[in-house]
Amino acid sequence: MPGPMGGMRRGQGNTEKPKDFKKTTKKLIKNYLAKYKIAIIVVILFAIGSTIFTIVGPKILGNATTEIFNGLVSKLSGGSGIDFGKIGQIALTLIALYIISALFSFIQGFTMTGVAQKITYKLRNDIAIKINNLPMNYFDKKTNGEVLSIITNDIDTLSMNLNQSITQIITSICTIIGILVMMFSISWQMTLISLVILPVAAIFVKIIVGRSQKYFNKQQEFLGHVNGQVEEIYGGLNIVKAFNAQGKVTKDFEKANQELYRSAWKSQFLSGLMHPVMNFISNIGYVGVAVAGGYLAINGTITVGNIQSFIQYNKQFTRANKSNCSNIKYVTIYGSSSRKDI
Repeated sequence: MPGPMGGMRRGQGNTEKPKDFKKTTKKLIKNYLAKYKIAIIVVILFAIGSTIFTIVGPKILGNATTEIFNGLVSKLSGGSGIDFGKIGQIALTLIALYIISALFSFIQGFTMTGVAQKITYKLRNDIAIKINNLPMNYFDKKTNGEVLSIITNDIDTLSMNLNQSITQIITSICTIIGILVMMFSISWQMTLISLVILPVAAIFVKIIVGRSQKYFNKQQEFLGHVNGQVEEIYGGLNIVKAFNAQGKVTKDFEKANQELYRSAWKSQFLSGLMHPVMNFISNIGYVGVAVAGGYLAINGTITVGNIQSFIQYNKQFTRANKSNCSNIKYVTIYGSSSRKDI
């Protein structure tokens, strides 16, 4: 057993980069995901279908707004007023679209959850078999906490990525493409204003991810150190007392725990900046879209309903980019915990 005072073998200042992240990802796809390719195709198809039905909704809702606006103008001019029958048909169509979209979303979420849990179950079994076949000198070089961290923390992180990020990436890509098509169909001028914010947002996200990556690496490293020290100190408490090493192991633990706190705080703080930055940039784009939409409506280029639809598409477009930022954060965490240790 590694001594209770030997938990800091790899050095506290060492911030390793992910080891063979591409190779590990290819192995994950070939050995695990490939066995569920039919289920994954079903997930992709239903995710695309759910996204398409959701995207069409704002356009139809905009038609209802235009109908109400034209009806009010007609009423003030002495006409027949609002056609509530037509608005009712539009409302029923919207309800049907959203119900189908929710059903598709439920099916793809249910299917992907099953796939992710089956892969996680098989992965844990494979790791257990691998551990039983490892030579004893491996456990002399690694603390028990580091080994447990791979089995628990890293596998849980991978499971979370499989369950959430894959479907979110598919949905986000479909949403961005579909929304861009709908936005250009309404007004290319307003669409260009919305697209201007993308390079700015991408620059900020790149800066944040670049700075937070090294702290995620340190967080995963020292999480293993802390877990190893806790497990070994409590497991070998009699040995610690026999050698009168309480002060040293306490000092070593406090040092490792402080490093874990610093790296975790910095990584979470930096990654948490993504959403405020995206909100600020999207609000600037929202103001530009509102001003341009009002100008085009005054000139009679677009209708009031089209402005409403475009604003909704702009919000969905921004939300899809925020979702991609979240996926970048999760992939960053997963990349920082990709290991060849086992």
